[in-house]
Amino acid sequence: MYRMRNEYGEHFVTCGEMKLLERRGDEAGLSYYQMMENAGTQAAKMIRAYCEMTGVKPDEGEDLGKAAAAAPLEYRAEVADRHKGTGFYDTPEAVEKPLRVMIFCGSGNNGGDGFVVARLLANAGFQVTVVLVSGDPKTQDAGTNFQLLSDLPVSIIRMDGMEEDALEQGDMPDVLVDAMFGTGFHGVMRGNGLKAAEYINNCHEKHGKKVFALDIPSGLGGDQLKKKKIPCEIIKADYTITFHARKPVHMRRFAARYCGEILVADIGIDEEKLMTVEI
Repeated sequence: MYRMRNEYGEHFVTCGEMKLLERRGDEAGLSYYQMMENAGTQAAKMIRAYCEMTGVKPDEGEDLGKAAAAAPLEYRAEVADRHKGTGFYDTPEAVEKPLRVMIFCGSGNNGGDGFVVARLLANAGFQVTVVLVSGDPKTQDAGTNFQLLSDLPVSIIRMDGMEEDALEQGDMPDVLVDAMFGTGFHGVMRGNGLKAAEYINNCHEKHGKKVFALDIPSGLGGDQLKKKKIPCEIIKADYTITFHARKPVHMRRFAARYCGEILVADIGIDEEKLMTVEI
């Protein structure tokens, strides 16, 4: 295995290579659970850093775009360093009106990353709602992180059996997080996933709400190289927080309108050590 880069020198890995790195990392002592915790922690820091650097406040609407233009988001080391030892996710901050964050979680490990984000942002004083798009989590690590939300002031919405316009009837969130489907997604969005995607994109396009996608905007595939021939709903994110390295789809021109700005989060994988494994 060797480190692949695009024409701009940006490092990327395919989905198969990422799975191999995760497996080898687990064998070397970095558990899958710890990788999920690391991914969610980095994503939560980035979301909070965005809110700090742009001065996002509840119900600012289209003004969010102006704030972002004045202070474009880059995940800077100094922002993360500022939180070290400050109880970033241990001590809730007193705020007059907490920011509303709605996190859409699938039943796999991408949803598990979303549960970690929900826990950390709730502990940091955000008003968090988790939307279960595909029912209860189906993987052990995601299930563990979902259970950790039970003692926190996190609202849980289950889309199964939910009334058609239930999401529209509630308060609109200030920030939305897409943690529905990961890099292995194939096909097109259907059922609850489609309804969730339509709601997220409506908040983004008509109301100027900011959208973060974890690893990849739902509706795209990590190794996807061409635009799908059939019409399909894809999350339109302002920022995509991808884990460890970019994936092939992040490099494609057609995907730029969905990925927005791509931020790479370190989840603790030492690729240099694991590069001796042949694939």
